[in-house]
Amino acid sequence: MRNFLACLFVLFVAACGGGGSDGSAGGGTGGGPTNPIVAPSALSYPSPTTAMVGTALTALNPSVTGTVTSYAVAPALPAGLTLNTTSGQISGTPTAATPSAVYTITARNTAGSTSFALTLLVNPATTAALEPSAATTIGTGQRINLFFVQRVGGAPFPSYVDATQVSWTSSNPSFATIDASGNVTGIAEGSTTITARYQSFTLQLSVQVRGAWIARTLTVPGQGTRRYAIYVPNGIGALGPKPALIAMHGGTGSAMGQAASSQLAKTAADRQFYAVFLEGSGALQTFNAGACCGSAQAQNVDDIAFTRAVITDIRANYGIDPAKIYATGFSNGAMMAHRLACDLADQIAGVAAVSGASGEFDRAGTRYYTCRPARPIPVIHIHAANDRNYPYAGGVGDGISTTNFYGVDPTINDWLSRNNVTTQFVEEVIGASTTCRRYATRANLSLPTAPVTICRQNPPDVYDSVNRVVFGGGHSWPGGVRSPSANSDVPLSDFDASTYLWGQLSP
Repeated sequence: MRNFLACLFVLFVAACGGGGSDGSAGGGTGGGPTNPIVAPSALSYPSPTTAMVGTALTALNPSVTGTVTSYAVAPALPAGLTLNTTSGQISGTPTAATPSAVYTITARNTAGSTSFALTLLVNPATTAALEPSAATTIGTGQRINLFFVQRVGGAPFPSYVDATQVSWTSSNPSFATIDASGNVTGIAEGSTTITARYQSFTLQLSVQVRGAWIARTLTVPGQGTRRYAIYVPNGIGALGPKPALIAMHGGTGSAMGQAASSQLAKTAADRQFYAVFLEGSGALQTFNAGACCGSAQAQNVDDIAFTRAVITDIRANYGIDPAKIYATGFSNGAMMAHRLACDLADQIAGVAAVSGASGEFDRAGTRYYTCRPARPIPVIHIHAANDRNYPYAGGVGDGISTTNFYGVDPTINDWLSRNNVTTQFVEEVIGASTTCRRYATRANLSLPTAPVTICRQNPPDVYDSVNRVVFGGGHSWPGGVRSPSANSDVPLSDFDASTYLWGQLSP
């Protein structure tokens, strides 16, 4: 009986599947799949990624754990880029700039999905331009600088390419040549096309050679030899007496540099007047404008006597209308223009100052000369609110001068009083950034009067604090060309100071 029960127990265990000979827990062949499908995980891409319009994107490939049967993205990728729904690769060439945004990439299979947030930015294409940007005019013997400006896509500021890295050619070198540093020199009257090649860019500028740049010297008592140059438009001598505009450069500048940055030769050729460019004195040339600048101020050089001698010389040698001699200047030269309005009003019919106010006083109230004009003459002042070299409010700027400059507003107020006009004005908005106020209402009806105009530029302040350059306004000649020095500001293009001031001085 005991043996019978033992046999029944063994049979029962065997029937229930226990104690399989292979030692497995489940045994048999009727269980689930041996390789179950698992949802993908740990999806990633290189992120953040920056692309550029017109440049093929380096393909972005996914990293993922598990098997993926399809990929999807939301929202749609920027124009020109595609997602391969099988491999997950992102590739293509962007066709439009797109702000930084997040794109959700999802990898799927039948068991589930995983996602990754890809941050992607598409910058604008790299652009390039020449300065000056429009066709220009120079005289025979005159030299101007050309600049190759590049803005790499996404860069906060443009950059000025080393001119020696650019390939420069002139289509007609018998009219104008260009050297490896981008200096164009007028040889003979005619037209040429300057071509600049850099990387994948080819740019061109038309240069017209008209009239002549003539360098002259004269002797000024107590000063020895002084220099100036005169631009004589083609054929002007046959037209009878014509106006003249005396132009003065900024501190450490030159006559040729002032002509290049202001583009006044082009204005003179178009409007038929003589443009006279004075040279300052000293190794780093300056003018004695009272409160400023350099060795001319320190040595009390008589630049009024120099200017008077130049006027005598041009009247003796060219067909100048003595009633239509005007003066303008930039920075230190602008301060000198204000001084000429005080001391040479009997010979000058009006002045226009750009980026430099009166030097009769400094901001502390120290007086350097006394302004007593022989008569009221028109005064125009042009200044940018974001000028850091000569601050609009006055004070010490960020240039090499340590002068505590007199402000623009007190300069204008002084001229309102001298020119016998009230504070009533007519306002004109020019371009997107410039507002000009013209004061011309006579204060005392029994006294002579002349208008005073202040043009204030108030552009967005785009300032590269590393290189100390203002892009748009700052300390520059509006509508002109940037000076060659490394941290020179870049002029605004929506206001042409040369055309404006000439239209106001000699309508």
